[in-house]
Amino acid sequence: MGKRFRSVTVLASVLSFGCYSDPEPAELTRDDDGRFVGLAFHQEVRLTLQTIGPGQFGEPSISSSSVSFEGMSFPQAQNPGGPTQLYRFRTVADGTAIVTIPHDNGGAAFTVTLSCCAQ
Repeated sequence: MGKRFRSVTVLASVLSFGCYSDPEPAELTRDDDGRFVGLAFHQEVRLTLQTIGPGQFGEPSISSSSVSFEGMSFPQAQNPGGPTQLYRFRTVADGTAIVTIPHDNGGAAFTVTLSCCAQ
């Protein structure tokens, strides 16, 4: 019985370590518009959007506190046809969030559903 207990304890330790380590970032683009994306707890999401023509994408709205917005930047490499923007999000709790990013020049908004299953 003692040997079995130790095996279960070791397995539980390995599994709990996996839950707390940061998974690789999820890389999303404009092609992911309208998609449902399943993510791990504390996973970073890097969303790259580019505008062709005037304007740029604005401030995101997030329907749930299961995902946090960590910031937006303009990557150094830019296309002269319009700005490229990098948005960063992170899953912080179990749940589903709809992320909507409007375009300030009347272009279509970007929307994606991010679901975190914290196990």
